[in-house]
Amino acid sequence: LYKLYTEHFLQIQELHRTPDFCPTRTFYLFNVPVEKLRLKLLNTCYKAIFNLMAIRKEKLNDNSRLVDKSLRADAAVLLAKQRGISPDDLEDMLTSSEKKQLGSCMRLVKRLDLGEINILDSICALTHFGTSAVS
Repeated sequence: LYKLYTEHFLQIQELHRTPDFCPTRTFYLFNVPVEKLRLKLLNTCYKAIFNLMAIRKEKLNDNSRLVDKSLRADAAVLLAKQRGISPDDLEDMLTSSEKKQLGSCMRLVKRLDLGEINILDSICALTHFGTSAVS
């Protein structure tokens, strides 16, 4: 309860029954400010989207040489197949360690993309919740 109060998800109002402000003779009213909470959650979602996009950009920049090399290798294999040439010689353009590093980078990028999609779903729900509550 205290954690919710410190994070401003909850508001507390004290109603004193006597002028001595004794806690045992005080009523505590708890209130959840729904609109304020919705805006706080939207702000948190926007920050999370920005962070995910920044991490994805950083990872792709760190591995840009491998990504470019992979794209060139894929294009060369595709061109060889179109011309009827056996692409067996071209498939070894990436070493096994480069393939492993590229694979782990692409898995991370896919996970970041899925995270962005989930957060965008939350943003849509929170935005719709705000408009439906008004009407």
